[in-house]
Amino acid sequence: MTLPTRLIQSVRPHASAGVMAGAAVVAATFAATPFLLPDLSARLGMDIGDTGFLSTAQVGSFALSTFLAGRLLRPRRRLHYGSLGLIAVATAASALMTTFPLLLVTRVVSGLGMGTITWIAWADATRSPRGVGDVAAIAPVTATIASPLLGWLTGAGGYPWVFGSLAALAVIASLAPVDFGDLPRIGRNVSGSRSNRFLLVGLLVLSVGGSSVFIFTAAAAEAVHDLGPVTVSWALSLNAICGVIATRRAARPGSAAIWIGLTAVSAIAVSVIASPLVFFIALAVWGFAFWMAIPEVLRMLTERSLTPSERMGDAQAAMAVGRVFGPVVGAFALGAGLFTRLSLVGAVLMVCAAGVIGGVELYRIRSAQGGTTISRER
Repeated sequence: MTLPTRLIQSVRPHASAGVMAGAAVVAATFAATPFLLPDLSARLGMDIGDTGFLSTAQVGSFALSTFLAGRLLRPRRRLHYGSLGLIAVATAASALMTTFPLLLVTRVVSGLGMGTITWIAWADATRSPRGVGDVAAIAPVTATIASPLLGWLTGAGGYPWVFGSLAALAVIASLAPVDFGDLPRIGRNVSGSRSNRFLLVGLLVLSVGGSSVFIFTAAAAEAVHDLGPVTVSWALSLNAICGVIATRRAARPGSAAIWIGLTAVSAIAVSVIASPLVFFIALAVWGFAFWMAIPEVLRMLTERSLTPSERMGDAQAAMAVGRVFGPVVGAFALGAGLFTRLSLVGAVLMVCAAGVIGGVELYRIRSAQGGTTISRER
C-alpha cells in the first residue's frame, strides 16, 4: 500500500488521508467495470450487452446519492465511515452472488455509499484553489495502480476475486482519518445561472457518450484487437497515467470543447481500426483529453455559483446519470458485437456535448467582453 499512498499524496498533499482513500475506493470500483463485464458474460452465460446493466444499476444509485447528499447533508465523520462500511459489506456480498439479479441488488446498495463518498470528496475539493484538479487526479492515479491488478485478478479468479479485493480496499480506507473543515449545506440555495445548467447538460451527454464506449473497451479489445485482460489492463493504465498528467495542467479557458472533441475522435479509433497500437494510442489520448476538459468545465461551474461547492454534487450527479444511460445506449448500439457502430454512436454524443459546452464558452467570452454579470444571467 506504500506506492499508492505516495502517489495519491503527491497529487494532493494537504487533503486528509481519509478523503483521498474514500475517493480512491470509488475510482477503483469504477475502474473494475470494463474487466467485470466480459467475465460476468462468460461465467453467467449472458450476452455482453446485457451485463452492462450491472453498471446501470450501480451508477443509478450513485447518481441519486450524489445529488441528494449535496442537497440534504453536510460532510460528517460518521457519514464518511458509514458510507465506506456500506460499500465494503455490499461489495463483499457481490463476490458471493451467483445470479445476476442478486448481484444487481448488491451493486445498487454499493452505489449509494459510493455516491456519498464522491460528493464528500468533491465538496472538500472546493476548500483550496487547486482542489478540483487535485481531486480529479485521484481517479486516474488510482486507475493507474489498479488496472494491472484488476486485469490479473479477473484472469486468476474472475469477478469473485475482484469484488473481494474491492471490499478489502474499502475496509482499509475506513482506517484512515478524515478532516472536512467547515463545509456548508447547500440546500436549495443555488445560483440561477442558465449557462451553468447548460454545462450540466453537456456533462450528462458527454458521460452518456463516453461511458457507452468505455464500458465495453475490454470486450472491444478482445473482439477487435485480439487482446487479453492483462494487456488491456496496461492500456487502461496508460489511459489513467495520461489522465494524471492532464490534471496537473490547466486547460486554456475556452478550450474544453476542443478537448472533448478529441476524446470523441479517440472513441472512434478504439473500435474502428483493428490495431493494438492504435488501441493503446487512442486510450492514451482519451485519458489526456478527457481530464483536460473535465476540471475546466467544473471550474466554469464554480465561476458562476454562489459558493464554490454549490454545483459539485449536481455535476457529479449529472455525470453519474450519464453513466446510467451510457451502458444502455452502448448495449443497444453494440447489438451482436457491432463495435464500430458502438464507437460511432458514442462519438456523436460526445460531439454534441462539445457543442453545448463550446456554446457556453463562447457565450461567456462574449458576455465578459460586454460586461454581462451573474445577476443578468439569472
